[in-house]
Formats: sequence, C-alpha cells, structure tokens
Amino acid sequence: MHEDKLESRVKGVKTWVSSFKWLLVAGIKCEGIKVGKGNIQELNDYNKITFYRSCLQKPQGIMRGFQVGELTLITRLVAFFIVWILTPKGHNHAVLHEEDLILMYCIINREKVNWAYGIREQMEKAERLADYKLLYVILVSKFIEHYEVPLEGELTELVKQSYEVSKTNVHKIGLTQVNNGQWVCQADAAKNAEGRAAAEDGEMETNEQRTNREFYTAHFQHLDLQIEVVQDQLNTMVAWNEPHE
Repeated sequence: MHEDKLESRVKGVKTWVSSFKWLLVAGIKCEGIKVGKGNIQELNDYNKITFYRSCLQKPQGIMRGFQVGELTLITRLVAFFIVWILTPKGHNHAVLHEEDLILMYCIINREKVNWAYGIREQMEKAERLADYKLLYVILVSKFIEHYEVPLEGELTELVKQSYEVSKTNVHKIGLTQVNNGQWVCQADAAKNAEGRAAAEDGEMETNEQRTNREFYTAHFQHLDLQIEVVQDQLNTMVAWNEPHE
C-alpha cells in the first residue's frame, strides 16, 4: 500500500487503485479534505466544542459527551448516515468520534471531502481491527469487475431486507414518525402530543362553557315568556276589577 495507491492481488490478478482508477471506476475524485483524527489544518473555523454545541437542541445546556441523542433533527440525520453508512463503527453508535464530528462539519458546511481517502482509511481499519467490518461491497465489486477477477466457485449473497436501513435503526437514534409521515425527534413528538392534549382540554372547556351559556340563555328566555304571561294575567285581573260605567 503506497501513499497514493492501493495494491492487491485477488485470485492471482494484480489490482491497484490510483487516483485515475478512483475516477474511472467509481467516479470519485481524490480531492478535498482528508478527514482524520486531529486532521483539522484545512478547517480554519472548526472548533469541536463550538460546532457540537451549535448542533444541539439546547446549545446552552450541559454537555454529556458527544451524544447523538442531544442533536437537532437535521444534524442527527447527518450523524446517522455517517456512523451507520458512510464510515460506521463497530460499537457505540450513540457517541460521535472526532472523525464523525469533522465529517458532520464538512457535510453541513458543504466542504469538499476526499472520500477516496476516507474509504481507504475505513478499509485499513477493517483489516486491523475486529470491530470494523469490510464495507463498500458495491464499490469493491466494481473494481473486481474492472480487473476481470474470475469469480467461479465464489459464494453469492443477495441483498436482504434485513441489511437495509429500517425504522428500527432510525428509532435507535431518537427519531420517530408522526401521523403525517414526517420524522421528528422523539422529545419533540412528546411535547407536541402534550400540546395537543392541552389544546383538546381547552377545547372541551370551551364546549362546556358554550353548553352552559346555551342552557342559561334558553332558561332566561323561558322566564321572560312566563313573566309576559303573568303580566297579561295581571292586566286582565285589573281590567275586571275596574268599575264599569
């Protein structure tokens, strides 16, 4: 493995991935920021603490590490794709690592990322560390096809639904789907539910007041009629008691 080129031999076929091959086979340019631990020289305005606080639902609250569950909806989704899909870790997806935060900063601020470098770093970790898995199956398959590596006798595994990102995965990072189909933070959904309940209670009180008003209005209208009847009866009695000429 050289600085700018990956080399390997697969089933007797020599393969290599250079800047030219990245672009030719995968359509990826070897340009942009090389994201790595402590590698922030190209990000002049980046500060880990300041950036993380800007992503929080409560930026002025107490920090409890770099927890995914404290993020706003958009930043939480970005974090989800980083830690589960782009550069997944083998453990503890609920906590952001330094490389995750740098990637988040680049994506949110539209900084160009050197994905060829990032993919290579991830694949090197998969070779050294048991927690990391060999990813990018489609990408690897493209290079195998490009170099015409013979696949006779190889096992084939179809992509299963269980491999796809499901609602269960999204729930794990604190998101939930509400009645209109939108995804929101679970805390926001709970607050909205409380607000709706309070509004419904207020509406019930309004209906009760309206019922009372209608009852008393009808009651007083009935009293008015009774008073009119009594007044007519009194007038009749007075008329009978008057002397006739």
